[in-house]
Amino acid sequence: MTQYVLKDYKKSKLLIIALWLVYASSYFIRTCYAASIAAIVDEGIFTKGQVGLIGTAFFICYGVGQLISGLLGDKVNPFAMIIFGSASGAVSCFAMAFADSLILLLIIWAANGFFQSMLWSPILRIYSETVDKDLSKKAILHIALSLPMGTICAYLISTVIIKYYNWKYVFVCGGICILAASLLIICLTLYIKNDIEKVRNQNALADSPVNEKSKSGILSLAAVSGLFIIMIPSFLHGMMRDGITNWVPTMIGETYGVSPSFSVFLTILLPIFNAFGAYAVTPLYKKLGENEMKTAGITGALALIPLISLLFMNKMPVYVIIVLLAFTTSIMYALNYLIISLVPVRFSKYSATSGISGILNSAAHIGGAVSSYGFGAAAEGFGWNFVVIIWIVSAFLTFAFSLLSNRKWKKFIK
Repeated sequence: MTQYVLKDYKKSKLLIIALWLVYASSYFIRTCYAASIAAIVDEGIFTKGQVGLIGTAFFICYGVGQLISGLLGDKVNPFAMIIFGSASGAVSCFAMAFADSLILLLIIWAANGFFQSMLWSPILRIYSETVDKDLSKKAILHIALSLPMGTICAYLISTVIIKYYNWKYVFVCGGICILAASLLIICLTLYIKNDIEKVRNQNALADSPVNEKSKSGILSLAAVSGLFIIMIPSFLHGMMRDGITNWVPTMIGETYGVSPSFSVFLTILLPIFNAFGAYAVTPLYKKLGENEMKTAGITGALALIPLISLLFMNKMPVYVIIVLLAFTTSIMYALNYLIISLVPVRFSKYSATSGISGILNSAAHIGGAVSSYGFGAAAEGFGWNFVVIIWIVSAFLTFAFSLLSNRKWKKFIK
């Protein structure tokens, strides 16, 4: 397979910044829909169920797209994938502003889910094999900030637009944002084109421990590295990451009777705490010899502390609960950094970063899709304490399966 190598330090920095902006813009437009839901429902044209269906379609297409784009991303030019995905996302946003039927909105936003799935895997591939090696790990760490920044900006800007204009302009704004990022990548790609060296990596798998087991291939890599076990903590952390973030405002509102505006405040507040999860886990990661799964196991165990405390939420002030939830979601994003960002980079020497990233990200988003309906149904049928028990069990299983995978993973990374 072909690797794209950029040895120029300053141009590597520019590329890292540009890709950071693209991914932040991606999260901006993803959040546009969530931020517009209340305004769309208030129009009275669509029901909550119909509006929710549009979001579910995005989630499904994004999850499936992650797997497809991940496997495709190791074989095609990653720059071309990013440009196509971001530019198509811009077109989708503009189309949403003019769509006037449920079917059109659903089709457009589902397509956008697939387009947005074309960004993370090639970005991670570029960070792991293209940019200057001294900048690579820092770039992967700092891109964790693009998620909350894109989300927070989307909520703040959307609130202003919806107050003074129509929700459709939220998508126009999102389209302009990601189109500008796409144009930036196009210009930068042309600027650094002559500095990028194409290197064939045909023998990487031949020199790896994969051939001791079976024929070369991504499935062989998965078997040797313990990836099939790692997919379980990936699924579980994705379920908790998205489920806790999405259902916290409702849980707080129903338990403490706080105002809807306070719930919106929580929606903006939690991503700020989440951003520090990746940074907070880094010292532990280094202390444990930069072993991703061993660190993930201990991190999953740490989540049990705030989660068990949540069982007594009825006896604690709301602000204490918010701190516990912020601590929990920060841990989930620490796990996201370890499993979704760092684990795939270990496969760069086999030219399989994008494919592994797609597999793990797909598992995480399947978990997120399960939580979207599952936690709500569980809360409605058995109460929020039962949901907290599910979170506790999930955290324990994350701890158990992360350490279980470590036996193979430890040998693989050596």
